Amino acid sequence: MRLFIAALLPDEIRARMDEYIGALKSRCEGVKWEQRDKLHVTLKFLGSVGDSKVPDVSSIIDGLVRNYSPFETDITGFGVFPDMRFPRILYMGLSENPELSSLQGRIDEALEPLGFPRETRRFIPHVTIGRINNRLRIKEPLPIPEKCKFTIDEIGVIKSETRRDGSVYTPINIFRLR
Repeated sequence: MRLFIAALLPDEIRARMDEYIGALKSRCEGVKWEQRDKLHVTLKFLGSVGDSKVPDVSSIIDGLVRNYSPFETDITGFGVFPDMRFPRILYMGLSENPELSSLQGRIDEALEPLGFPRETRRFIPHVTIGRINNRLRIKEPLPIPEKCKFTIDEIGVIKSETRRDGSVYTPINIFRLR
């Protein structure tokens, strides 16, 4: 099964992000927008994981999460990956947060012995809101997302299934920050 580790967002923040996505839809073409229930902060994408490794992954995440308290972050803006010349991902950026970055680094380090290579790119806290199909066409100026603070207090081990009508995310385990 395909798995990833995510910081889960409060419902009210996902609702705000969904409103922002709604404001972008009429202004952009060539984008497959993320659904509200799929909005999250990816901490580590694992890819295909054998069923026998899932308990080990969950145990490692549970152990790491116990060392962290809930932390605040805020929405800081809008951006694209990899760059404006060849955008592939549209995202809402989050403020740099030492606890979130620390947790992401510890997850990356702790899962390496299970065969999951460390990420080579710098961690940029963000929420993917859209994926560009072929070419992004912006028809009118884009609004700036409203800044707002919120607390992240849950980390999930999430299964991703690809279906004809899009991917479906199912939590395998959810761990609360202490």
